[in-house]
Formats: sequence, C-alpha cells, structure tokens
Amino acid sequence: MRTCLAKLWGLLVSLCVAGSAFAQHPITLDDLFKLSVVNHTAVSPDGEWIAAVIIRPVTPGEMYGRTYYEADVTRADVWLISTKTGERRNLTQGAREASGFWCATWSPDGQRLAMLSTKPAGKEPRGGDNIRLHVWEKSSGAIKRLSSRAMMTQTMGGSALYRVDLRNQFNQAHNAGRCSDEENAPFVWVDDSSLLAVALPQGNVSGLLDAYSRSLKHASATLKSLERGDEPTVSPVESAGTESAAPLNVSLLRINARNARSEEIASVPVFPLDGDLQMVVAPDAKSAALLATIRATAPGGGEKFSYPFGSWAVDKQLGFVDLVAGSSVRWAPLPATGKYLLDLLSWSNDGSTVAVRARPRISTLSLTMFVASARDLSITRVSPETLSVAAAASGADIPDTSSVIWTDTGGLIAKAVRADEELSPLEWWIRQARSRSVPRADWWLLRDDAEPVNLSSKMEHVPASLHRVASNGRLVGVAGNALWTLDATSGEATRLASAPLPEGAEVMWAGPQRSATFELLIAGKGKDGVRPWVRAQIQDNAATVTSIELPSSTARFESYDAARTRLLFKDRAPTGTFLWATNAAGADARKLLSINEHMAEVAMGETRLIEYRGIEGQSLKAGVILPPDYVPGRKYPMLMWVYAGATVRGFDSDFFNAYYAGMYNMRLYAAKGYVVMMPSMPLAPDGGKNDDYIDLPKGAMPAVDKLIELGIADPDRLAVMGQSYGGYSTYSLVTYTNRFKAAIAMAGITELVSLYGQFDPTARGYGGIEHQKSANWGLLEHGQVSMGVPPWEDLWHYLRNSPLYFVDRVQTPLLMIHGEQDIRGPMTQAEEFFYALYHQGKRAKLLRYWGEDHGLRQSPANVRNVVDEIIAWLDANLTTQNK
Repeated sequence: MRTCLAKLWGLLVSLCVAGSAFAQHPITLDDLFKLSVVNHTAVSPDGEWIAAVIIRPVTPGEMYGRTYYEADVTRADVWLISTKTGERRNLTQGAREASGFWCATWSPDGQRLAMLSTKPAGKEPRGGDNIRLHVWEKSSGAIKRLSSRAMMTQTMGGSALYRVDLRNQFNQAHNAGRCSDEENAPFVWVDDSSLLAVALPQGNVSGLLDAYSRSLKHASATLKSLERGDEPTVSPVESAGTESAAPLNVSLLRINARNARSEEIASVPVFPLDGDLQMVVAPDAKSAALLATIRATAPGGGEKFSYPFGSWAVDKQLGFVDLVAGSSVRWAPLPATGKYLLDLLSWSNDGSTVAVRARPRISTLSLTMFVASARDLSITRVSPETLSVAAAASGADIPDTSSVIWTDTGGLIAKAVRADEELSPLEWWIRQARSRSVPRADWWLLRDDAEPVNLSSKMEHVPASLHRVASNGRLVGVAGNALWTLDATSGEATRLASAPLPEGAEVMWAGPQRSATFELLIAGKGKDGVRPWVRAQIQDNAATVTSIELPSSTARFESYDAARTRLLFKDRAPTGTFLWATNAAGADARKLLSINEHMAEVAMGETRLIEYRGIEGQSLKAGVILPPDYVPGRKYPMLMWVYAGATVRGFDSDFFNAYYAGMYNMRLYAAKGYVVMMPSMPLAPDGGKNDDYIDLPKGAMPAVDKLIELGIADPDRLAVMGQSYGGYSTYSLVTYTNRFKAAIAMAGITELVSLYGQFDPTARGYGGIEHQKSANWGLLEHGQVSMGVPPWEDLWHYLRNSPLYFVDRVQTPLLMIHGEQDIRGPMTQAEEFFYALYHQGKRAKLLRYWGEDHGLRQSPANVRNVVDEIIAWLDANLTTQNK
C-alpha cells in the first residue's frame, strides 16, 4: 500500500513540475520592466531594523529621463524591515507623487533616518523639481523636510559630476559615506540629532536631476533668446591659461534634525565637472578637514598629463573649518612638492593632523604622502621621492582609507611602490582584471623624522589590506591565503595558526580596529561566481576560522552586525530577489524580503561556457545562452555580443545576468530563437600605443568558428552586436569580414581623429568650461583606446584604428543606434559612418534618440523601441526558419 502511495505521490510531483515548466514563458521586456531593485540597505545601530532602498518597477505615472531607468533612485522608496519578525512597511510611499526617497542613513542613536528625496511641497511640480534632505522620526513616524536648499548630489553612470565625500571616521555608526555603490552621501551625522550637509547655491539643481536636462533647458532658453533678439546666444570658451569661469560656492550647513533649523558654517568653492569635495570630521567632532576642487588643471607649459582623468586633472585646496555657524575655511599653503593634491585620507588619532596625497607635476604618476597640521596649517612630507604611495580609490570615488593606518606615535603605515614602477589607476585595474602582473606594493612605516621602514619586505605575499588589533597592538591581514600579523615597530611578520582560508582569500569586512576580539569576514575566488566565505576571530596571537554557509549559491554579502553576529545577504536568484538574515555561521537563515518573484515564471534557457583557441593560440572561453526551447543537433541563428578587451571566465559575467536591464539583457534575444554568444576579446594592456582595431577580431572570429564546429550555430545566419566599445568593435568587425548577415552598433565610435576634440554634448549650459567636461581625449591617449599621443603626433595611428576609413569594405546590413547626449561619442560618430554607407548605396539604418544618453535607457519608451528595432533588424536579415 505504501509503495502504491509513494508511486502516486511521485506521479503527482512529476505532473506539478511539468505543469510549472509548461507555465513558464520566454523572457520579455515587460518582465524586466516589472523588476524592483534593492539599491541599498542600512542596519539600525541596535540591529533591529533594516532600512532598504528599493527602486520601483517601470509603470505609467512615474518620472523618467534623469538617469538609467533601472538605477534611477528618484523612483525609489525606503522600506523598514524588522530583523526579528520580518515585518516590513513602505515608509515613504513615493509613487503617489512620483517622488523618490533614498540614501537612508541612521542617526547614531537609531531614532532617525536621514534621506534624500524629490518629494514636492507647496506649488512644486509632481515628481519634484530638486533633491532635498528629509528625516524620518521613529517616535512619531513622520517624515519632514529639513531644508529647502538643493543638496549637492552627484550624477550616476559615466562621468560623475558634483561628487562629494563626507566622512566621520571615528564613529562607525554614522560614517556611512555612501548612498549606494554608485553614489556618495552629501550629508553625515555629527551626533544623534544634527547633520552636516552640502547645499548648492539658490537656483541651482542637484546634479542627479540636472545632468541630462541642463543642455535641453539651455536649448529651450536659446530659442526664446533668438525669438526676442535682445541678447546674444554666444557660449565662449578660452584656453592657454585664460579660463575665467568661477567655481560654484556651495554651503556647508549644520542642520538640527529635531527642529529643522539650519546654520551656515561656511561657503566652499566647488568645480562641478571633475574631482570632488572631500570632508572628514575631526575626532572631537568640532572641526573638519576639507579638500575642495576649484578648477580644471590647465594643460601646457611643456608638460603632458600622466593621467588626465577626474581628481588627477583638477586643482584643489586643502583647508580646515570649525563646525560652528559663521566660520570661514582656513586654507593651507601648498608646498611645491605637493602642488597637485589628489585626495584627503584620514585624521591622526589625536586629531592634530590629516594625511593627504599629492604630486609636484601633472606629468608624474608618483604620489607623495603629506601630513597637514590643523593648528598651524603647515604641510610636511613623510614619504621619500623613491616611493609612490599607492592607496587606490574604490567604489563610488571614496579613498580607500583602510590602506592608510595611523600609529599611536603619529607615524603612518601605507602601501607604496617604487616611484618608477607606478601605474595609472586605470592601468592597474585593467592588469588585475586581465590577470596580468602589477608592481609589488609593500607596507611602509612613514615618518617625517626617520627613514621609511618596509614592514612587509620579508613576506612572500603582501596583504591587500591591514587592520589594527587592539589586544596586542599588531596589524592583521590576509596574504597567500593565510592570516598574518605584522608588528608596526619591528616589521616582524607572523603567520597565525588557523584553519586554511579559501583560495584567493580577500577581506570583505573588518571589525572595529580596537575591539578586544577582532573579526574579519573573508571570501575566496570560488568557481562560477560562487564565493566561499569564512569568519576569522582573532585574539592575542590566536585565530579561529569557521565557514559561513550561504543561504543560496546566488547570495551576495550585504552587511554584518557584529554585536549581534547577524549576517545580511542580498540574493538575486532565478526565482526572485531576496534579503536573507543568518547567524554568523550562515545558519538559521530567514528570508526578510521577497520581490521579483514573477521571474520564477520565466524560462531562462541553458547557459554554457565553451573553450576555444584564439588566432594567436591562446586558450579562451566564450559565454553562450541557448534558446529556452533549444533542441540539440539543430543549427540556430547566432547573435554575437562583442566588447573589445572583455575576457569571459565564468558565469558571474553580466552577460549571463537574467536581471540585466533593457536591450542589454541577452536573454531577450535567446527568447526569440537566437543562440547568443559573448567571446573573449583580449587586447594589449591599456595605457600604451595600442592597435585595438587590428587585435579585436583575434578572439571573436575563432569563437564563431567553434560554435559552428559544435553544430550549434548556422554559418549562414550570423549576426554581431555591441554597445560603447562594443559598438566600436561591431563597426570594426564588419569592415574585416562579410560573414555576418546583420550587425547592430550602439553608441559606438568610428573616427578617432574627430572624436579627440569633440565636446561632450551634455556640457551645454556650463558657461565658460564646456571644453573641460569631455574625457574623450584622455580615453584616446591614455585610457581604453590607448593611442598614446594626440593625433597630430601620430596621425596614421589614429587613422588605422578608425573603422570609418575602411567603410568601403562593409557588405553587412548595419543598424546604428545613438543617443543625442552620448558623453562618450557624439552622434556625429554614427552619422559619418551612416553617410559613408548611404553614399555607396549599402544597406544601413540610423536611429538617433533625442535626449538619450550613452546607455540609451533613460526613457522606457525608448528602451522598448530599441529592442523592437533590433529584433526587427535581425528577423529581416536572418531568416529564423529552422534548416
């Protein structure tokens, strides 16, 4: 009887599983528009509540056009989630007014949540006209606006504008610093009831709202001026050191969260286009050090920029200010050896000095460490000319302060390389991303009254980061998949006896530096994107290492509440997006939030990694997404997604991401019956004089051959598509080969000589400094394209890497898609290529999206139109009938 029941139960389960699979449907753009996005989470100081910032799905009645739709926090709400009961509620209910609330930051006592919002008041329009600071009171449950002033919020995606970095390094409870991985907070809690905030001058609009609307508003105002005929519409810019545009003067406000009263502490200059405003509150919370960007660094004088991007290409001032109303900034005079300041790191333990990095010339990459006195404004060099202090920036442009540690005696421990081995941040990052060697950076003890001491010289591997352990006064780090302690005085390195760490171990979270029992959360490299995690507890010279069990293979670490030993994970699984809370071992998992569960109804299709050989014989991998109804042995039309320089290693690539936004979700095309592939396309390291046009086919075309050899791709139905440098890759490939029957180039570049000097389209409206906004000349010389020199020094190099000059070879029907406000390459890049094909009578179509940016996904209507056009182009040029 039991056997019969068991068989019956098995049959029912099989039917349910089959029924569930039958109910699934191929992914559509509507599925993606229904997605909510967990932008940020913040755990309350008592550990009882999580403030989660969740971006709402794409629906009618919202405001769009401010940034990429899936990352637009002006469409977000703050949810409160209980870590004890799982209770959750939407605190802000922004959809009713098309407003957003984000950057939720707890006060030190946990009684308030500060947040940014576009919520309108009075006669302000639906969706809001600016970004202002608000606070939620736990006692009353009310949300109130703290100031009518616009906050200095930064843009997201591409070149960040109005960047701000406010830190309170001596109190972790309110040293938030960031709204998310993409945005820094323009405010910081000073105590339980007061905040420091940076406000724009009256009449200015916060950068997040202004980045793409400014030029459109300027064009509208120009039309009115022309109609009136009463004022010139000229927009002058000058060079050779005659630039005269003044920076903005922003206000540093101290705001009482109880009564919403604001006091202006000081006025601070801010150059909006590059660099940032950095400020670190002193240990006594009575003053702050700040680094203000005042203008773009003028080229010339016989010197060339070693790295012409962001903070490396602007002039800055270092100052100190008391945090009381009516103060003025006391600016420190800069020494010749530190003329070009880069970043502000941290205060010394006694609050007397701050550490900064600088360089004497724009032509050098070598960085020197200085300490500046808050008392007499003197600046003293502490690192020698032979060393370059290599503390790298991370995340949302906040300096990696963990790479600089103050000793109790006033010394500085920092990472440094030999000055002649210094690489630019871009080169360093790309070499690491491509598994290439980088110079060894050792930990050095630096003092102004003694020679530097190499603390890690005897170690085979150097810890990526060091953390202070209070119980024994030593430093602890991970090196060679083992835990080590380092004596800051003698340089003695000791390996701690403990359970082995996972392969590729790196510190992901470190506890308070002066706690008795010190904790580290460590992750390994793992396989296929699944990273093994461990927890290390260190006391005296002993360490205990225990494994952390992840709630699922797709879970990613979000935060750790050490006091209550509770881990928080964000999980973007095939069946939905979840927030998990577990104990310190990863056990007793509780699901606190479940969204996007409609994705369980989507048939994703199988994913594969295939191995093949590049033209030069190197072993490479390509990612493949098969149609949901894939039949082995049947040959399918193939769409190859390309991006020069990309290397496929595993399934953690965005290429496989089922949640990826808009037209970049490759599963949309697999759902239409295409096998989609992304090949590895290795290039020479960026930063030198490269020939990417010549090198990019070497990894792409052998991948096509491999997919045909495997019997998956039909050799007569091949297509290629890419965006940005992938657009450049597409333009290039169709000049190389006629094997593709259709091609789609989005936001690509075609002619490097004209691109070098073209203005950024979104610079319109920045009077007098429009020419200083574009980063393209830097990308061409030193960055992704790597021409090494300007075009007038090596014209042939630019010409032979420009697809436009080989356009006569193109036979492939080509769809070109470009946004009017593309910051990486103006629409003229696509227009030139289109006109060349038009002149030859070849099949081409150009779609120009007015008001759209480089990502082409500000407007949901534009996203839908782009996807429709791509699929129509593929269907028209590749028959989808099975052969």
